[in-house]
Amino acid sequence: MIETDALRLRVLPGLGAGVQALSLRRPDGAWYPLLRAPTDPPDHFNSLACYPLAPWSNRVRAGRFRFAGREHEMRPDWPDGTAIHGLVKDKPWRMLDRSPVSVRLGFDSRDHAPSGYPAAFTCAARYELEGAVFRASLAVSIDDDAESPAPVGLGFHPFFPRRLWDAHDEVVVACRAFGEDAPRGLCGRYPCDGMLPVGRAVQDEVAKRLCADAPLGAGFLDDVFAGSLDGAAIEWPSSGVRAVFECSPGLDHTVIYAGHDAFGKPLPFFCVEPVSMVNNGFNLLEQGWEGTGVRVLNPGESFEVEWATRVVLA
Repeated sequence: MIETDALRLRVLPGLGAGVQALSLRRPDGAWYPLLRAPTDPPDHFNSLACYPLAPWSNRVRAGRFRFAGREHEMRPDWPDGTAIHGLVKDKPWRMLDRSPVSVRLGFDSRDHAPSGYPAAFTCAARYELEGAVFRASLAVSIDDDAESPAPVGLGFHPFFPRRLWDAHDEVVVACRAFGEDAPRGLCGRYPCDGMLPVGRAVQDEVAKRLCADAPLGAGFLDDVFAGSLDGAAIEWPSSGVRAVFECSPGLDHTVIYAGHDAFGKPLPFFCVEPVSMVNNGFNLLEQGWEGTGVRVLNPGESFEVEWATRVVLA
C-alpha cells in the first residue's frame, strides 16, 4: 500500500498489476473508495478496481487477426467469444521497486505459455500518488529477437462508483473531446455490432450528451469513442468531488461502460477507460481503416502511455 494525505492505493502484483483499491480522504478525515470497492481479495481481473490493458485493449473478434501476412489466433476468454483486454490482466507481475508514494512493476510474456500473439513482449507499469493526484503509466516493448513487427495497444480499465458518500449523487461524465471541436481530430462514437465497430466514428446523440456535462443517467452504455479523455471530468455533485483526467497523446480513444443488472437496473459502478486503440483495432487495421490507434512496433521498439486523475474537493 502507498498513500499521501489525500489518497491511499493498494496494488496486487499477483493479479495483473491491478489496483485493489484507491481511496480518498473525506473532509471528515475518513477514507472512502474513489474507485469501485472490489471483493477482498479480488479473485478475477474484472473484480478489481482498475487494471492495465496490454498488448491490446478491449476486444479482438474471435481472438483472431491477420498481420504481416500471417494469421494469429489467441484464446477467446469472454462470453461473447472475443479475446478481451489483452494478455496481462490476469497474470502475475514482478515488483520492481517501490517507495512510500510509488510502485513499479514488470511483466515478461516469455515467463508464460505461448498465447498466439505474434511476438514476445515485456510491459512496465508504474503507479504514483502526488497529493490528490493518482498517476499511472504503462509501456509495452517488443522483444529484440522477435522475427517481425507486432501491433500493440494500451489502456487502463477503472471502475468508478455512481455515488460516493452522499446518496443523492447524480454522477456527471463530461467528455468535451467527443465534440465537433475536439483538439485531436477524429471524434465521436463508433457504430458497433456486439461492441465491435462496423463504421467510422460519428457525432451522434450519445457523443453530444457526453459533451454537454449532463448526468450519466440510467441508460445502458458499452461503447467506444474516438477522442481523448485528456481534460475530461467525473463529478459527484452532492459529495462535492470532481476527478479531472490528464492523458498522454497516445491515449486517443475511450471506452465507456454503464451496465445494467439482470433486472434492468443500473449497476452501482461504471467505467470510463482511457485507451490507445479502437475495439477490434487489429482486424480493422488489416482492413485498411485509418485512425484505429493501433501502433506497429518493430523488434526492440516501445510504446508508452500515461494517465492521471486529479481529485478536487468542493
